[in-house]
Amino acid sequence: MILADLPDLDVRSVKTTLGRYESAQGVLPLPTAPENWQRATLEGASNLILLEDDAPYWGGMVTEPTLSEGDTVPLNLATLEAYFDKRYVGHELFAQVGQNVIVKTLVEKYAVAGPLGGVPFRVQFTTPGNGKLRDLECKDASDKTLYSILTDLMGLDGGPEWTVGWERQHNPERITPVLFVGDRIGVAPPQGLGPAATFEMPGCVSSFVMVRSFANGRGANSVVATSTASGDVRLQSPAQLAADPIRPTFEHRWTPSTSIKIVDTLIDHALAALRILEKGSSAVALSADAGTAPTGWGIGDDLGFVIGVSGVVPAVPGGVSGTARCIGWERTFGGTPTITPTLFETTIASL
Repeated sequence: MILADLPDLDVRSVKTTLGRYESAQGVLPLPTAPENWQRATLEGASNLILLEDDAPYWGGMVTEPTLSEGDTVPLNLATLEAYFDKRYVGHELFAQVGQNVIVKTLVEKYAVAGPLGGVPFRVQFTTPGNGKLRDLECKDASDKTLYSILTDLMGLDGGPEWTVGWERQHNPERITPVLFVGDRIGVAPPQGLGPAATFEMPGCVSSFVMVRSFANGRGANSVVATSTASGDVRLQSPAQLAADPIRPTFEHRWTPSTSIKIVDTLIDHALAALRILEKGSSAVALSADAGTAPTGWGIGDDLGFVIGVSGVVPAVPGGVSGTARCIGWERTFGGTPTITPTLFETTIASL
């Protein structure tokens, strides 16, 4: 249920990212706070929802209010994905079960339900079907949180993507969380068409940075995923290789999870990492005026950018354009509000 309105709550920025929780800070001025402000900001028992055009835009659970002799209350907030890190998964065995069904089952059993109740997530698939068939074994003795298991699943090659959103309901009036899960969150443009939203400089873009790298952890053409050793034997994937006629061998090894006991699962992790690392990183960061930035896009969508068409950016005198996937965003308030999409899987095309 809706406990109170907090129109004077001062929040300078909010952020959201696929498959991860994010934090935010706010300050509540007490002289104008409603009478029940203590209940409305009770740690672990309240979520503060940012509305835009009367629709839920962002939500955060109150994790830590700070009370003092002053007349303001600083609040630490975390997006509701953080709740998954407070719940532990018991013994579960899935054999050739659709990955989206696995996520739905785990969330409904270990987040929606609980000995003292849970959080009423509604689970919605974003793609048709139940997803790629997976094998998964969870053991209570492993002390794995729901958050760590969902993170491991998303890290597999073609693994399920997930994020938390909010929806407004009536009779009674309330705002409740939705876990979106699917083979993909968001949309790519149809073949031959450009993305639905493009950020431009000159235009709405106020700052732009592009970093290309093949440094350690940023580029590799040979990837091995490992698990924990048992005695002198360590389970690991065969090296997954990318065809690269230009560079010598660059190797990368890492342990995606200590509880993996199936080589095929390690291979999926290695393939997922290879696809990220094989071309190195071309990271593009841009911020735009929230008032003039394109609308109609969301987390997971492909976005376009066109920078320096008129030669206004000395580092790219011919200009640069491309597409990238938006895996998150940050919105700032006060002064000139900005929107900063978190861009990934960037494809660069010089103008």
